[in-house]
Parts: sequence; structure tokens; C-alpha cells
Amino acid sequence: MPTCKNCHSRIDKFNKDRCPICGVENPFEGVSSETIEITTNIDIDTKDYHPRKKKLLLLYFITLGFFGVPFFYMYQKKMGLYYMLINLVSIGLIGFFFGFYAKMNYGVAYVIAISIMLVLNSAMGLYYFFAKNLKDGRGEFIL
Repeated sequence: MPTCKNCHSRIDKFNKDRCPICGVENPFEGVSSETIEITTNIDIDTKDYHPRKKKLLLLYFITLGFFGVPFFYMYQKKMGLYYMLINLVSIGLIGFFFGFYAKMNYGVAYVIAISIMLVLNSAMGLYYFFAKNLKDGRGEFIL
């Protein structure tokens, strides 16, 4: 409970104009009885707000997902780099597996590997497309 700046007696905050004990005006230190309109002080700058789109995110996953572009689009640079590294290593390993162990041409093996990763990237894009309350790296919702 606040105290009066003059007599130091405890008073409730509804007596902010005059102390009921000693009668001094404005008994609270630094508190005035004037009110301000706080909504006039809030400035919403909408011209710099460009929300990310889920349709474009899905398109990036399908076409440029190998290079981590969807995560760069969502302002997640580390995840984009990790995703690009995982995709390239996976394509290399899958292509090597089909070429070496399945005894097929390496060109065909790497086409199969790229096709497999294309399907996986498309599935990842569909997951993000249908995810609810998806946010980007800045904390803004992806619409």
C-alpha cells in the first residue's frame, strides 16, 4: 500500500488527490491524477510488414528444397544450411548405394537419388503447408 510523502501514513490509491490524514495535495510521489490516452501513443507501422506465404513456401520446397531455400525464406539460416547439407549428403549416399551395390550406371543411380529427395522435399513442403500456427524466424505467422 502506498504512503503519503508528507506524513508517511498508509493510504489507499483512491486518495491520490488529497491525503485523508494530513490533507496535503498529491500525496503520492510522482503520481498525478491526470490520465492519458495510451492508444494515441502506439504507432503501428504496417508498410514494412510483408507476411510470408505458405503457397510460396511449398513451391520453394518442391523446386529449390535441395539448397535449403525454404528455410532461408523463413529467416532460419542455420536450418537452411543444415537442410542443404543433409540433402546433398543424402543424394550422394543414395546415388552411391544404387550405383555400387545395385550395380547400375552411376548417372541413373543419381537420377534416382535426386528423385527420391524430390519426393521427400515435397512431403516436407506439404507438412509445412498444412501446419497450423507456423511462425518464421522473426516470430511472425506464415499465412
